[in-house]
This record gives sequence, structure tokens and C-alpha cells, in this order.
Amino acid sequence: MIICLSGLPGSNTANISKLLALQLGIKYLSKEALLRKIAKLNKKTLQETEQEVASEEFVEKLRKLLLSEAKNDHVIIDWPLACWAMSEAELRVFLYSAPKQRAEKIIKKEKIPLSDAKRKIDEEEQKLRQNMLKLLGVNIYDVKNFDLAINVDKVGMEGAASVIIRYLKNVKMR
Repeated sequence: MIICLSGLPGSNTANISKLLALQLGIKYLSKEALLRKIAKLNKKTLQETEQEVASEEFVEKLRKLLLSEAKNDHVIIDWPLACWAMSEAELRVFLYSAPKQRAEKIIKKEKIPLSDAKRKIDEEEQKLRQNMLKLLGVNIYDVKNFDLAINVDKVGMEGAASVIIRYLKNVKMR
């Protein structure tokens, strides 16, 4: 089973993904872990691999790796690209949060001023939007390809994990 989580920068996607993996007792794969695995498989450096991310060839390598990882194990993947590229995922979740709350999370995490946090979120969101539009032709704000969209501001980290677990218990998987 493949569960993919995506969200806008600062939506707490990584922490919710890790919590969910812990609660379900399944493997957690981050963007960084997947990039390292693909780099190793292709005998390239991490930097070389990161430069290839915006290519169709890379997306196909990512899909093959994810299918291989999920063959014998359930996995939770924390990477927007995986959510959009993996039509085989049994569950795709989009996590969102208001810009102010996302900025506050960045302030706490990185100990930077509000203006820097807002700028960082805007830059990361713009980069994500442009890359996804260029690579896969998708609008990152369009959640119709997701099974669940959760407002993290309303339910919090634990609440988001709980909603996902309840969904998994009540949905008929393919």
C-alpha cells in the first residue's frame, strides 16, 4: 500500500507523515530519502540527481522505485511530486494551512523573523508551483486528484493523522 502526503510549504506535512507512519507501523519515505536512493541506484551524486528532478525520466525512475518499495511493504511518502506522479497510490492526502500559520511554523522551526518566514514560504511555494506545472502540467492548488484534503489549522497534527487513519479503516482499497 502506498500513501502519499503533500502540502504547501509549512503545512507540517513531514511531521504528520512521520506520526502517521509511527502510528500505523509502516515505512516512512521523505523526499530526501528517495533522492538518495535514486542517486545510489543511478550511481550519481545527490546534487546530480536533484538537478534531474524536473525531467520526465526522473519521474519514471521515481515511480519504479516507489512501486518497488511498496511491493513487500506499506509506505508513506512525503513528497508532492510523488503524490501527483503516483496514480497507483491507494491514498493521496493534501494538507493545507493558512499562510500566517505556515509562517509561524517556520518561525518556530528556523528562528527567523516573520518577514523572512513569509518570503521563504512564498519562494518555496512558487518554486513548487512552477516545477509541478512544468513537469506534470498540474496546478498544486487543485485538490481534485487527492482522496482527502485536510485543514491542519482546524485539526492539528494528531487530528490530521487520526482523520487519515479513520479514512483508511473505512475505505475499500483497490
